[in-house]
Amino acid sequence: MRYPEMPAHLDPIRHEAWLDDGRVHQEMQTLRQNFPVCWYAREPYRPFWVVTRSADIKEVMGQNALFINEPRLVLVDKAVEEATEQALGGRRYTVRTVLDMDGAEHQTYRELTRAWFMGPGVVKLQLRIEALADRYIGVMREAGGQIDFAHEIASQLPLRVILSILGLPETEAPFILRITQQLLSSADPELQRSRQGGADVMPEVAAYFGKLLAERRANPQDDLASVIATSLVGDEAIGALEAISYYLLVSTAGHETTAASIAGGMLAFIKNPDQMKKVQDKPALMRNGANEIVRWVSPIRHFMRTATEDYTLAGVTIRAGDSVCVLLPSGNRDDAAFDAPYRFDIERQSEGHVGFGWGGHACLGRQVALAEIRTFFARLLPQLESVELDGAPRPIQSNFTGGYKSLPIRYRFRDA
Repeated sequence: MRYPEMPAHLDPIRHEAWLDDGRVHQEMQTLRQNFPVCWYAREPYRPFWVVTRSADIKEVMGQNALFINEPRLVLVDKAVEEATEQALGGRRYTVRTVLDMDGAEHQTYRELTRAWFMGPGVVKLQLRIEALADRYIGVMREAGGQIDFAHEIASQLPLRVILSILGLPETEAPFILRITQQLLSSADPELQRSRQGGADVMPEVAAYFGKLLAERRANPQDDLASVIATSLVGDEAIGALEAISYYLLVSTAGHETTAASIAGGMLAFIKNPDQMKKVQDKPALMRNGANEIVRWVSPIRHFMRTATEDYTLAGVTIRAGDSVCVLLPSGNRDDAAFDAPYRFDIERQSEGHVGFGWGGHACLGRQVALAEIRTFFARLLPQLESVELDGAPRPIQSNFTGGYKSLPIRYRFRDA
């Protein structure tokens, strides 16, 4: 038996736990204070260590050779893992994204698209982001003062940005949104296709992106899909599995986490009208405020790592081969890292958050995500006279990605 173990009355790992935001944050606070690194051996997963403090999370995620991503990037039910391994001859995932890679290979694949997500690439996208922000503000105006903000706004704007980057027509939006929900929110009874953890979605995904790969190799265009399709890894063309996996990563994670942040950001402003007033008076606060929204929402709830050698973390010995689960929302509520972490403060200097991960595997698209968040709220909030909830928010039931299935709001524009 391993010690220290997570106390039986605490379980922020359950998908259902995330339906009660207040309680799950209380549980993680208890873990940070008393069991910052603890052993979790409960169904339906293979056992692993849980890490909850910001400094410890950064210590793990900052040592990419010591704590590697393969072979266990996220929590998957044992039964699904075993079925996938049997079907694929030992591999646990049907895809292999840049997130699954380590070392020089990870860096090589990451560099293939860096220019689209960093610096000049973000500047190039800014006009498109502004146009889409104005478009969806227009959708809110046309809705007449009541709308499901999560469904009609937050999930749509980032999706259109990603479609623009990949060079896909907007008619593909419903398909991309559906596969994203079925894969990343596969534990939610309303969003899942089945109880197979998204495995049964992959044949459709592979066929769709395999066709896109063939089209862009035959007829390259000025888009990210073509960059990936025509990339060389060493002296050889990128493999079909890796290219299709790249498409999948960009098209799903590229918008889902931003959608969660925009929906969660709106809810935070509704609950903290003093912070909304600050942005209304000074929209430039959103330049730093976008990071505070990501810290507050923490759209990715966990990542897994595997130790390559014995290591002592916070006085606990993690053995080579052990899995480690870092709870990112817990790190972002750590009072050792942030003053008054349970206060939403749009003026907070919160760049040290782990909402985008940490270290060499930190989210490649974080600058694009921040540009979307700050642009949308900086343009919307000064136009609003009032905004409030128009029903109960309905969070996604998932221990991996956050967000809301529904966020009904009632609002009034100043010039209405």
